[in-house]
Amino acid sequence: MGRMTDSSSCDLSVIIVNWNARSFLGPCLDAVLAAGDELSLDVWVVDNASHDGSVEMVRALYPHVNVIANAQNRGFAAANNQALARVRGRHVILLNPDTEAPRGALARLVRFLDERPQVGVVGPRLAVRSGKLQGGAAGYEPSPWTVFNYSFFLYKLAPRLFRGLWLAKRQYLQPAPIRVDWVSGAALMARMAAVRQAGGLDESYFMYAEDVEWCRRIRAAGWEVYCLPTVQITHHIGRSTRQRGADFFAVNVHSLDRYYRSRFGPAVVRLLHLFGVGGFALRVLAYEALFLYRRKGVYAELRDQWLACLRAGLKHLFLAQPVNPPAAQIAEAAPSPDDPGRAAA
Repeated sequence: MGRMTDSSSCDLSVIIVNWNARSFLGPCLDAVLAAGDELSLDVWVVDNASHDGSVEMVRALYPHVNVIANAQNRGFAAANNQALARVRGRHVILLNPDTEAPRGALARLVRFLDERPQVGVVGPRLAVRSGKLQGGAAGYEPSPWTVFNYSFFLYKLAPRLFRGLWLAKRQYLQPAPIRVDWVSGAALMARMAAVRQAGGLDESYFMYAEDVEWCRRIRAAGWEVYCLPTVQITHHIGRSTRQRGADFFAVNVHSLDRYYRSRFGPAVVRLLHLFGVGGFALRVLAYEALFLYRRKGVYAELRDQWLACLRAGLKHLFLAQPVNPPAAQIAEAAPSPDDPGRAAA
């Protein structure tokens, strides 16, 4: 088990932002403490006003874990920043509460940073419990090229030639580290020296795309970002989707719109949404066909999720002004910041 420390510094700080994810949070903490191996750990849970007893459970069963209990859902970026201001580690990892890191995983990520002083961020590959790889664990800077390649599946056909917004799943099967532009905030390890230089997460993003924006600033400060595909962390993605409703997936599109507008002019923003709409429409049609052929409910759920993204993309495409929902509305509807779709758009 990793050594919990009360000293002024340690090897790794772990930040877990939680919102009503008690059933996952305990196993996540157990895995973190077991995965630490020889690392000294500084573990933080930032709770965004859960009403499922998460805070009470952590305080009762994990007395050495630091808890920040917010009175309201402050969102993923702001909650992480609360802990980032207080951590003591040389490195820090953001973990979703529905992740489980196997023994040795965190130590291998730390070792990767220690052996490569030019690297500011590293992330693992993510997989569900069955071992099926999760898309969206890492990828490349949003641009007309990468969004087009992702939307129309070119990144899957020839990932080296057609870089996409996401890495293709087969890229995670190679043993060599992959230099990327961003890794998912579901499991993102950063060097604290890079964090201090680039600053914390942008709190104008309530949820989603904040990891892409953060990695961009870290790269702009001169650091490199890598995905380490030989390290795998389990992500129980999608477990609470049915409780949230398909329309929540539109938040992905709203957050990407914010990112697009921060980087590009109106014409390019519309082009990006045009590519996105085309990709969403293809996915809606594909899952509708699968549902009609196999009559499995999961295909109907996926169809509806992409349909929500399609509707949101069309709004951004045809309206000149942003249509981001207010943070309060997201807070009411939001899953815990670990929920699926962190990069589903």
